[in-house]
Amino acid sequence: MLIAPRYGPCSPLGQEKSYAVSAQMLLQDELRVQSINSLAPSKYVDDTHDKKTHQLRIPGEGRLLDGGNYVVQLGFGTPKRDFNLILDTGSNATWIKCKPCRHCGKPKTIFDPNSSSTFRKTHCNESNCSFGSGYLDNSSFEGFWASDTLTISPPHPIQNFNFVCVNKTGIKDASGLLALGQGDNSLVSQTGTNVFCHCLPSEHATGYLLFDSEARKRCRVKNFTALKPQKDNGRYMVNFTGISIGNKTFTTTSSSQDAMIDSGTVITRLPPSVYEQFRFVFRKLMEEYSLVKRPPNERTLETCYELKGDKHSTVEIPTVVLHFENLDVNLTRSQVLWQEENSSVYCLAFAGNEDVGNMVIIGNHQLQKLNVLYDIQGSKVGIGPGNCG
Repeated sequence: MLIAPRYGPCSPLGQEKSYAVSAQMLLQDELRVQSINSLAPSKYVDDTHDKKTHQLRIPGEGRLLDGGNYVVQLGFGTPKRDFNLILDTGSNATWIKCKPCRHCGKPKTIFDPNSSSTFRKTHCNESNCSFGSGYLDNSSFEGFWASDTLTISPPHPIQNFNFVCVNKTGIKDASGLLALGQGDNSLVSQTGTNVFCHCLPSEHATGYLLFDSEARKRCRVKNFTALKPQKDNGRYMVNFTGISIGNKTFTTTSSSQDAMIDSGTVITRLPPSVYEQFRFVFRKLMEEYSLVKRPPNERTLETCYELKGDKHSTVEIPTVVLHFENLDVNLTRSQVLWQEENSSVYCLAFAGNEDVGNMVIIGNHQLQKLNVLYDIQGSKVGIGPGNCG
């Protein structure tokens, strides 16, 4: 299955990546991280339906519903109609915009349940199927549980696939979200998938999402780290031990710290003390260049430089390595730096958590061009060089 950037020249949504879009991505990213940290593990539930009240509960509600800047194409209904959905390993319930839909963007992005012979409402009776929820950005989200035939590429129909049919959302571009978490209503759980792999591309290329035997065949990785049991919330959690830059290594205060591998978060979040040391060394190495003052509303990336002309290609950045239990991941220049769109400003593409209790999150910018193999049956995650641009 092809993975395309949500923004940029390869986007199937026609979304050009401008400075404003780049700033909006970082703002959404901040809201998503706040949402992850605001939800205690007990709030993530496998059974996303309250049997007593028929009220829908979305695992990871909030900005998790609009997480990520990658999309995949899937078919809904009979006959099949293709839609572009946001790829999200941090969500447990797939959703799609359904007619009638308010504040939902172009009609071509909206699924019409009446056009499918295999569509049906589920989880509740016809008179008590709706739900509503509010989020951190003051937006709202309304819909109901349903099932239909889902077709993934290469053509593989999944009958009676459960998803949320959304009738109100502020998301204009994508048609919905493909949930790849470990909760009962994710694609992974509903299909009994044991292994899947993704390679997330840069904005100028495309990547791939593969399942089971095809994932093992095409995503060969040498080293793995243990996947921690997370049945209650569906997250992909590993043991993070630190980060290196050049010959300096900064470790977590304990021997390791839980970290979430999340395709929906853009910028990696590090423990406060680790980030501060890492940033200090990076700035020392870059001290011949002047720091660019950031606008007050852009607080995620705080270490930025203007590298005009050939400065970007000639500046030397030592190797940066993410350390996990039994696994080291070497990052390239493009994974370490974030370029402000249509400008010569480059920023250190990491952020520090505000509190020591916040979740360490490995974001998709650092996972670009890497094969990330989720071996659910073997309870491990492998990361190595990928074959996407």
